Order: sequence, then structure tokens, then C-alpha cells
Amino acid sequence: MKFQSTQHPVVIPVYCGELCDSNLCNSSTINLLNRDIKDINPNITVGLDKFVLNPENLPPRILDLLQIAAYVFCADRLINRGKRTSINNDAWARSFNFHIPVLDIDFWSDKKVSMKLGETLKFMTGDRQYQFSFKKAKICHIKDEAVQLSLFSNEYVTIDEAEKTDVMLFSGGLDSLAGAIQRLNDYPDRKICLVSHKSNHTTTHTQNIIVKYLQGQYGNRTTQYGFECHNKKNTPSRDETQRTRMFLFSSIAFAICNCYKKEAFFVYENGITSINLPKQVDVINARASRTTHPKTIGLLREFFNLFDSNFDIKTPYYNKTKTDIFEVVRTYHEENLISSSVSCSHTRNKPQTTHCGCCSQCIDRIFAAYASSLNEYDVVYADDFIKYIPNQETKQRLYNTMRLASAETGVGKDGFLQKYPDELIDVINYWPEDNPDNSLEEIYQLFGRWGDSVLKAAKAMQLKFDDLSIAYDKNSFLEMIAQRQYLSSPVQIRVNEIDSLLRKAIPITFQREKPKNENDFNDKVQGLLSLHGNFTREYPVLQFGETVYKPDHAQDGLVIESKYLRTNTTPSIASEGIAADIVKIPSTVAGILFVVYDPERKIVNDNVFINSFDNKRDSCYVRIYR
Repeated sequence: MKFQSTQHPVVIPVYCGELCDSNLCNSSTINLLNRDIKDINPNITVGLDKFVLNPENLPPRILDLLQIAAYVFCADRLINRGKRTSINNDAWARSFNFHIPVLDIDFWSDKKVSMKLGETLKFMTGDRQYQFSFKKAKICHIKDEAVQLSLFSNEYVTIDEAEKTDVMLFSGGLDSLAGAIQRLNDYPDRKICLVSHKSNHTTTHTQNIIVKYLQGQYGNRTTQYGFECHNKKNTPSRDETQRTRMFLFSSIAFAICNCYKKEAFFVYENGITSINLPKQVDVINARASRTTHPKTIGLLREFFNLFDSNFDIKTPYYNKTKTDIFEVVRTYHEENLISSSVSCSHTRNKPQTTHCGCCSQCIDRIFAAYASSLNEYDVVYADDFIKYIPNQETKQRLYNTMRLASAETGVGKDGFLQKYPDELIDVINYWPEDNPDNSLEEIYQLFGRWGDSVLKAAKAMQLKFDDLSIAYDKNSFLEMIAQRQYLSSPVQIRVNEIDSLLRKAIPITFQREKPKNENDFNDKVQGLLSLHGNFTREYPVLQFGETVYKPDHAQDGLVIESKYLRTNTTPSIASEGIAADIVKIPSTVAGILFVVYDPERKIVNDNVFINSFDNKRDSCYVRIYR
């Protein structure tokens, strides 16, 4: 549903380094300092290990790149994107204007550089715009002593035999773990340098444990490079999406490659996670992560080509599912390492376990573990949705996963493209296959394999936990698959739930006193609906063309219209009203439910009345109550 907004997008200025007059940050202005400037205390920490013994030998534009990436990452986390539950979600996409001092002003002043950087960040994050204003730095990034280099700590990392060492991003998740294992096994004469982000103590601990094991298991052929970048406690983060983390991550990897004259680094992420098709209509824009999306990788590659025209970013797992990743680990007999990897996206503290079991990453991992029959090697989850779904958000994720796997990818290649035209075009344009038709076929087959693995996993869960002596909990995944709830559309499910509520409540509410008029009936219906969700009364206004339309009740994409048949209202008048409303309501509305109250039984044949509107438009429902 599309609503008209009277607010103009606010552009947030971000002043960095020596351009700051203070270290204050709020919703309208951001100041970022990682070292003392003009007696102003720093408010961000950027502590990167020294990956060359003499950091002053780094090219100025590479030092600039590291600074810029750190500033962008910290600013991203300081502006809240707004509530995900908002209907229009206006606050989700933000606009930034960065003011950054740089050493290589000639390079960064080139419009094609700032435009490509802005284009990359805009797609990666889903924000409205990223603008950059670069100024010649008066204060050098480095001083005479290497320890005072603003981006580096006292430690340093060197790469022996650089020509035999591959650089790859390493998060500590299952995909990058499988990638490290495969490279160490498939290329026994090569080494790897794992680039990590020290986001928190738990993640760093996980990464260190895995690296220590790999070093022992594979002849000390693994070098770890971790970097620290975050806002200080006096400037707490307000947004945890971290969509710009990939820019920071890849900039560090590129800088390392530049130091050692390497022409590529590796990103191991399975294709399903990277493409991340929206599993429901309202998951749009940045709500679906694009951090390793094929277009993000392609735009980053194009940006780094402005530094080195031959540079490449390789994605070996672009055509794999999460189940395929589990199979990689099995192939090299490293199943015991599965429980050491961390996939969970929730940063909340879980003292007894590293995984919540409810976020989309945990859900994808659980399905893949069961599909590959490696669930016994997997981690322990805080919540077990198989037996009990702890909240509505988790239930929605499970429903969306099952629906996409079973009902929506079986429409054929052309139908698949028709359903996700914008999303798939972005993928096809950056897919490794040159021919668009072949690319679409590969992507369709990828999602087909993923769907098969999800259904296989659901069956495995059912077989393992099915107990004929007890009933399933109604809020369990076992009940969801037993009732095949995911085969109904989201609108159908909501309409059925509302219908069940109103069918019981309306006769009781009006058994002694009938509504005075249609407005009174609407007020009573609103009270009943308040027990079932945040439905709004004649709000928000839907505007299309020069016409304004106010629905009786609305929540997200479902509109509810009420009709009260009484003395002066005949069935034909109600029918005309319904027909007129169907024409008025915009096609962007996901569904319409007409609540018809007919206490005097003016409608002779309910089925005939209801069926007359079946083909008027998609997702149109008429329910009669007495």
C-alpha cells in the first residue's frame, strides 16, 4: 500500500576528523573523530592491526579509503532507521552528506569516484543517497612514529610468501568457515589470510578459536587479520543493521591486497543468502539485506577498479545453498567444527548459547542442518521453534520460508521472473553467466534446490519429533506443517483469523441492541479488531490521482470495509456499495475484506451474494454475519 507523505527527506551532514568543531552526534548532525583534534576528544574507535611494517609506505589514497570506510560504518550505526512495523516505513531510508579530509584530493575529487562510491553504498544499504564532499587534509593521517598512525595499533601482521597466499573475508560464520576449509584442502601449496571484523568479544572469541584450529590442523598456513571499528561508549550506536560493514570489510581486504600486489580477494557466501529474495510483499528496500548481493559485489568491484583496473572479487559459493555449505564441511570431514561457527544476527546476550534460533540466519541454518542430516553436529539454540514458536515475528519468518519454498518457486522460470522482476534483474545483470537467459535458468534452479532442501528439512523435523501420543502445540512449527498453513496466502490467513473472531463476537455484541447506524457498527467492529491487531479507523488516507479514499479499517496491506443491512438498506444497495469500493481501492492494496452485517436476513442466498464478487479483483473476500 502506498501512502502520500508530506515530509521531505532530511539530509544528515557528517563531519569527519579535522573538519569537526565538536564530537556531538544527534539525528540532524554527526561529528566523527578517532583521534584528538582541536582539543576535542575522539568518539569512535578505529584500531586496525598494522599489516605493513612501515605504514607510511601505504599509498595516500589507500589510507584515505580506510578512513572513509571507517567513517561511513560508524555514521551508519548512529542514525536509527525507524520501526520495521511502520506501514510506510518512511524512516528506513536515510540520506547522508559526508565531509571528509583526504590526502589524495585529486583522486577523490574525481566525480566518477564519489558517484561510484555513493551508488555502491546506496544499493548496499537501501538508503536514499550518500553524498561526499572531500577537502584537502591539513593534518596527515600518520606522524613520525608508526604507533601514532590513526588507523593502526602497535601490533602488525605480515604475510609470508604473499604470492602463495589468498586473501578472504572471514566472519566466523558457517559459509566463510567452509570456504577456508575447502581452500586449505583443495590448494595444499597455498596459504590464506583471513580478514575479520572484531565486532564484539563473543564474535572475536569464536574467530580466534576457529583460526587456532585451522592453524594446527593445516600446518600453520593460516594468517588472521582482525580489525576493530566501533562507536565509543559516549556515542552509543542507535542502529544495529550494519549494512555498511561490507564496505569496511572489503576496503580492509582491498588494502591488504594492494600492499602485497594481489589482484583479488575471496568472499564465501552462499547464493541464497546473498540474493535474499523478499519472502513477503512488504519486505522491501533495505529490510532484505544486500551486504553480499551479486550487485553489491559487482559495484564494489567497479569501485575498486578505479584504484586497480585489474582487481577482482571472487565469489566461489555464488551458486550454492546453505545445505550445500553443510555438505562442503562433510566432504572434508570437519563436521565437528560446525558448532564452532556463529551465524546468528542477534547481538542480544545469550549466556547459555550463541544462537537465538529465531532470526532469519538461525532459521536458514537449522533448515540446512536438517536437510543435510548434520543437525546433530549443529549448535544449541536458545529457542526451539520446532516444538514452540516463541513470537509472531518468528512464526512469520517460518511461514514465509515454507511458502517461498513450496508455493512460489514452482511457477516456472517465467513466472518466477514475473513475481520478482526488479530483484531478479539486479541479480541477472551481475551474475557470472554472460547470457541473461542462462543466468535466469541458473538462479531459478538454485532456488528450486533451496526449496527442495527446505521441504526435506521440514519432513526430517516432523519424522524426528512426531509423537502420536500427544498433540502438537498450536504455536509450533510441527503444527504449521501438519496443517499446511503455508499453502494459504498471507491475506487468506489473516482474513480467516479475522472472520473466526468476528463470527463469534458480532452475534454476542449485538444480541440485545443492534447498531444505530453504519458508523456505530464500524465503531464496534473497530473495538473487536483491536483485540486482533493494530487496525486503524479511517486511516491512513489512500490517495491516487486526484481522488482520496478512506477505508473503514486498515492494517498494512489489508483493508476492511463494513456494510450494515438494515431497514432502508437493501442487498442491492450493499452490492452497489461493495462494487464501488472495489473500483476505488488502489491495486497496490494486498487484500480487501467486506464485513457485511445482515441481522434481518435481507440477503436470500449468501453464496450467490458472495460469489458475485469473486472475480472482481484478486484477494477480495466477502463475509456475512448475523
